[in-house]
Amino acid sequence: MYGADLCYTEEIVDQKLIGATRTVNGCYRIGKYSIILYTEVLGTIDYCYGDEIILRLAPEEKGRCILQIGTNSGEKAAEVANGDDVAGIDVNMGCPKPFSIHCGMGAALLKETEKVKQILTSIKAVAIVPVSCKIRVLDNESDTLNLVREIEKCGVSAITVHGRRRDERQPDACRINEIREVARLITKIPVISNGFSAEINTFEDMEKWRSETETSSVMIARKALSTPSIFRKEGVLSKYKDIENFLELACKYDESYTMTKYVVQRMLGGDQEHDPRGRATVLSGSVLQICRAFGKDEVYENWKRERQRKQNKKRFRTDEFGILNVDISFPLIRVKIIQLISIIMGLASTLSEEKDQLDILIQLGFSILEMSRRINRSRCHWKDDQNDPLVA
Repeated sequence: MYGADLCYTEEIVDQKLIGATRTVNGCYRIGKYSIILYTEVLGTIDYCYGDEIILRLAPEEKGRCILQIGTNSGEKAAEVANGDDVAGIDVNMGCPKPFSIHCGMGAALLKETEKVKQILTSIKAVAIVPVSCKIRVLDNESDTLNLVREIEKCGVSAITVHGRRRDERQPDACRINEIREVARLITKIPVISNGFSAEINTFEDMEKWRSETETSSVMIARKALSTPSIFRKEGVLSKYKDIENFLELACKYDESYTMTKYVVQRMLGGDQEHDPRGRATVLSGSVLQICRAFGKDEVYENWKRERQRKQNKKRFRTDEFGILNVDISFPLIRVKIIQLISIIMGLASTLSEEKDQLDILIQLGFSILEMSRRINRSRCHWKDDQNDPLVA
């Protein structure tokens, strides 16, 4: 929207991605014979871990979104690196948070050169998209240079260098000279500088820091969260315009209440306490209430109605590949049906004849259809500020 060339996801632990179910436009595939609950509501690719959506990719992000993973194992990292839903895979080797350190991920890898090489080469062996990594500078400058030499040999497409050491935080100064030395040493692939969000207030400031560090690009995180329009060459927007633009997208893509509130509060900053809209956000208990604070409740309602309209379009068909397609109207019921499918698929997998499995799947499809019809005949109403249905 504003002009950033690439956008990195938050760090997602490899084990969570391994256990996640990939869904396309609401399609759930279970077992050898795919049963699909097909809604085409959002047009997104979702990775669901239990009832949590850990990654949602919108069509507009195609070719621009980098999946950032936390890992301590080349084998596990390789399991999540063989798709092409994202534009690249980035291994976080700089996160200093206790959880990452305790689990041997993030900045814990900085002194584990052999493990770093094993992780990166394992990913490179299976990845069909570019692979990169992000590090922090080490306590000794020569150790930093030795590490990036080994990383480059692994065949990565880029290296991001955060200019603070493992135990340093803002307001500790970013070590610009050490980033510059990495950029001078590594010349065959891009070196991306990171760590000076507090010094960036305009688009031109990013170019200034890129020039001073002699790097190919600049990565910013904190400033991008608080002022997403920092990437506009025409100049940053007011924080309230940034918030309104974000809420438009949050409503369109059915963003969760927790994440919506977190992002809006990051943009509000100190205005959470002093501005009526900020106070309303702090006290809010739903996405609708946040939208009301900024005059976007009609946008919320319009997108909600559009999702409901699409959810209520039912289809039952077998496609050209023999895949059974079933659409169920109501989200809460859909979850229970998916659980039912899992149970029956487990029973079907114990049968020796594929014909028997297919027969069970077809019977299951008709059972789901009948259940859907009964649900739709029920008297229903919807909560004012949530998407969850109440079936009376």
